[in-house]
Amino acid sequence: MPACALGTSAADLRGFYAAELARAESSFRGGREARRAFSAGLAAYTYGVPPLSVGLTVRRFPANTVISIAKLVEPAVQVVVLPNHDTAYTVAQLDLSGGPLIIDVPDTAGRYYVLQLLDAYSNTVGYIGRRTTGTEAGSFAVVPPGFAGALPAGVSRIDSPTALVWLLGRTLVRDETEIPAVMPLLAGYTATPLERWAAGERRPSLVLPAFPPLPRIFLPRGLAFFDSLGTYLRDNPPPARDACALRAFAAAGIGPGRAPSVEASPPVRAGLEAAGRYGPRLLSAAVRRSNAYSRGRNNGWLVQPAYVGRYGRNYLGRAVVARMALGANTREETVYPLGLTDSRGRPLGGRHRYRLRFERGQLPPVGAFWSLTMYDDDGYLYPNPLGRYAIGDRTSGLRRGRDGSLTLFIQRRRPAGGAASNWLPAPAGRFRVALRLYEPRRSVLSGAWLPPPLVRAK
Repeated sequence: MPACALGTSAADLRGFYAAELARAESSFRGGREARRAFSAGLAAYTYGVPPLSVGLTVRRFPANTVISIAKLVEPAVQVVVLPNHDTAYTVAQLDLSGGPLIIDVPDTAGRYYVLQLLDAYSNTVGYIGRRTTGTEAGSFAVVPPGFAGALPAGVSRIDSPTALVWLLGRTLVRDETEIPAVMPLLAGYTATPLERWAAGERRPSLVLPAFPPLPRIFLPRGLAFFDSLGTYLRDNPPPARDACALRAFAAAGIGPGRAPSVEASPPVRAGLEAAGRYGPRLLSAAVRRSNAYSRGRNNGWLVQPAYVGRYGRNYLGRAVVARMALGANTREETVYPLGLTDSRGRPLGGRHRYRLRFERGQLPPVGAFWSLTMYDDDGYLYPNPLGRYAIGDRTSGLRRGRDGSLTLFIQRRRPAGGAASNWLPAPAGRFRVALRLYEPRRSVLSGAWLPPPLVRAK
């Protein structure tokens, strides 16, 4: 495979992709034609997982209708993995094939909100929200590639490199009692075609009282994966920077509008079928490698790398993020330290008690808010008698130490005395926790501030 098919690499995965591909090739049993197809198929699988994941995710929603959920996520909701318990969610599939869409937002009177816009290849192409555009009412045109028309006065422009755009929004809700006050804000997020907007029309949004049941996302397997990728590449033309990689994939019959399951020779099909089986293993190994790199530099936490949301030709890094946190914000908006192990690398479990201690003056430095959320081993909220799924800067009654420090107690059983005020209940089995820092300060982005280690009590 030419090096361009593998793309570039960041520090967390430097050298891994080429070495893993070479190892996979050495273990492949087949003729030259099948072997070449196997190599191309592995590279195409890595390339294709993020865009296909985006497509399957957004196609669950009607085109150009902004949908919000006027409720915080609860344990019974298992629509997405690792959901936050801090915000109401907003989502939309934006189809720009008919021209620009105007996104209107209301005045949130200082309340934190963000509407993230992702292209068909999982890159974040723009933000509307408190950090970037403020909290006053505004109108923003999301513009498809090649658009050269004029926009109305007072409308800000956001260019998308693809006609398919995933809008993913979050609006701060301190607790369920705030839902009535937040509902009008959610209803104020709208998407209207430019011509209709200019004529005074505003397409209404949809605000639901609870999360609807949605089918889980499963990527196609075997040759169906490469057929689906061909359809997706045809409908969502990839960027010009990927041309060299696409030429390499084409050697195995993979590309825009191509269907290897019916077009390819038997040896090529055999190679691609083997690549489809091996691809998930390759990505799992890449996830482990990236996680190990982060643990060693972030007090045992998994912290998203700087390239999240801006991948360029970093195809493997993009696939790793798609596997772990599809749709994650860029670091300027949110940093998500994820805890799977304690400070000594041991998996977190309900048989033990843990402490997370922020020294005086060392609370997470954020411009918006921070929280620590508990999940079971599958990545869903854990139901507990206290009804507390997250703890953070908006939790009432937190107790500080005499020295000004703040210690959070993470364990299954209620701690004695005043420590119960700082308790985040944990399940009996394995679990994970996510620390969210919205609008992180410069010290977080530079690495000068790190989350403290999760310490297991003796």
